[in-house]
Amino acid sequence: MTEFLCKTRGAHDLEHKARVYFTCHPADFERSFEKLTEELLSAQSCAVYYTADMTLTEEEMYTAAALGRMNLFVIPVSHRLLTEPCRALLRDLAYAKREGIPVLPVMLEEGIDRLYSRPEAFGERQYLSPYKSDETGVPYEEKLRRYLSSVLVGEKLAARVRAAFDAYIFLSYRKRDRVYADALMRLIHKNPECRDIAIWYDEFLTPGESFRENIFRVLERSDLFALLVTPSLLEENNFVMTEEYPAARAAGKPILPMEMQKTDREALRAGFCDLPEPADPLADEAFRARLLGALSRLAVTENDSDPEHNFLIGLAYLEGIDVETDRARALSLITMAAEAGLREAMEKLYEMYFEGTGVKQDYKKAHAWAERIVALYCEKYGEEHPSTLAAYNNLAIVKGRLGDFRGALALQERVYEARLRVSGEMHADTLTALSNLAFTHSNLGSYVRALALEEELYEKRVATFGEAHPDTLTALNNLSITCARSGDYARALRLQEQVVTLRTRVLGEEHPDTVTSLHNLAHAYAKVGDYARALAMQEEVYARRMA
Repeated sequence: MTEFLCKTRGAHDLEHKARVYFTCHPADFERSFEKLTEELLSAQSCAVYYTADMTLTEEEMYTAAALGRMNLFVIPVSHRLLTEPCRALLRDLAYAKREGIPVLPVMLEEGIDRLYSRPEAFGERQYLSPYKSDETGVPYEEKLRRYLSSVLVGEKLAARVRAAFDAYIFLSYRKRDRVYADALMRLIHKNPECRDIAIWYDEFLTPGESFRENIFRVLERSDLFALLVTPSLLEENNFVMTEEYPAARAAGKPILPMEMQKTDREALRAGFCDLPEPADPLADEAFRARLLGALSRLAVTENDSDPEHNFLIGLAYLEGIDVETDRARALSLITMAAEAGLREAMEKLYEMYFEGTGVKQDYKKAHAWAERIVALYCEKYGEEHPSTLAAYNNLAIVKGRLGDFRGALALQERVYEARLRVSGEMHADTLTALSNLAFTHSNLGSYVRALALEEELYEKRVATFGEAHPDTLTALNNLSITCARSGDYARALRLQEQVVTLRTRVLGEEHPDTVTSLHNLAHAYAKVGDYARALAMQEEVYARRMA
C-alpha cells in the first residue's frame, strides 16, 4: 500500500485534522510544494498529504481507503502540467472528478487559460492565483482562507460531529489490509442501527507520529474492539498481535473478530488467546446479529427527527470524520436537515453545490439554496442585518456565475444602499460593497459607470488609508484595469506605472501583487504599441516568478 508523507502546522499529530492531498507535475514540485504548503497550513489547520515520488501511479492509491478519504485535492497548475502526461492530471484529477472530491487549482503561470479550460483538464472549475489581477480587491491569502474554510470542516465543528456519535468502534487491522478496512466499515454501516456509530482506524503512515500513544488513547474510549481477520494477522510479532489485541483484552473491551479473508483457525487461536469465533461480514443476517449483539449494551439513540443531528452525521460521512467517506449518504442527511430549515445545513448545501464539494458543481442548485437562505435571514433578522446582507451578496455572486449580471447588479445595489444606511459611506463593508458594484458594472460593459464608482472608491481609500496603503493600491490597480477594458490604454498605462512604483516601495519587488502589477504594466505598454518595453517587462516578470 502506498505510504503518504504528511505535513501539519507545527508538526502536530494528525488526529482530528482535515486531509488535503497535494499533487503536481514532477517538475513543479520543487518550486511549488514548500510555498503552497506553507500557505495552506497558515490559512487552515489541516494535514497535507503527498507522495515522495510524484510519478508514482500505484493502483492502491486510487481507493476509498487512500485518496478517497481526502477532503481536498490541491494542484499547482503550469504549462507542463497541461501539456505533458503526468499522474496529477491524468490520474489524480480524474479520480477527484469521479469521486466528487473538491479540487483547488492554484495557478503558477499566466497565459494558459485556454489549455486549463479544456474539458479533459479543469473545464469551468474556478482557480486561485497569487498573480492574477482581481477587481474584487480580495487578496489571494484571504481568498485561500475563505475557500478552505468553506470546503474543510474546522476543529470546533469536527468536535461537534464527534460528540453526535452514539458510540465508537476501534477497528484493529494490519496496514496491508487497509482496503479491507474501508470495505468492512461500509458493511458495518450498511446496518441502519449502526449509522451513527463511529469507527476509528489509523489511516496513514506518517514518519515521527506516535502511533502507540494515539492508538491506546482511542482504544480506551472505544466501546467495541473489532478485529479485521486475514492471514496477515498470523505473521510473527505484528503490532496487532503483540500490542492492540492484548490491550483490548486487558481493558475488558468486547471483542468481535470479522473475517475478510479465510484464515487458519488453529493458528488464530494460537496467536490470539481466547479469541471468539470470527464473524462473516458477508453473511448478512448472521453478521448483523453478531454485530448488534456486541453493541447491545450501548444506548443507541433514534435521532432521525433531529435536524442538527442529521446535519452533523452527514458532515461526518462527507468529510470522513471517524467513518468511511460516503458522499451519497452525506448529501441525503444534510439535505434532510436543510429541508427541515436548519440554517447550518442550508448554508452547507449552498457551499457544496457552489464549490462542487461531494457533489457535481451545480450553480442552479446553489442559487436555489442561496435564495432560501436570504428568505430565512430576512424573516429572522430583517433585510438590513449584516448576515442578511452577506446572504444577498452570496446570491449575487452565484447569479454572476450563472451569467445573470443584471440580477447580480440589482442585488449588489440593494446591498450597497443598505450598507450606506447601516454603516455609513466610509465603513469597510460599505467600501467592499462599492467595489463589488463596480466589478459587476464592468462585467456588464458599463465602463463609464464602473469607472465612476472605482474613482469614488479610490478617493475614499486615499482619505481613509492614504495613497500608499495596500487597499488603496488595489483600488488604483482596479481603476487601471477598467480603463484598459474600456479602451483608454494611455490612462491605464499612467495609472499602472503609479501602481508599480508604489507597490515596489511598499511591498517590495518580489511580492505577488508587485509582480502582477508589473505584468499589467507590460500589457499596457503592448496596448500602446511599445512592444520592446513590454517584452523586457514580461521577461522580468518571468524571472521573478521563477525565482
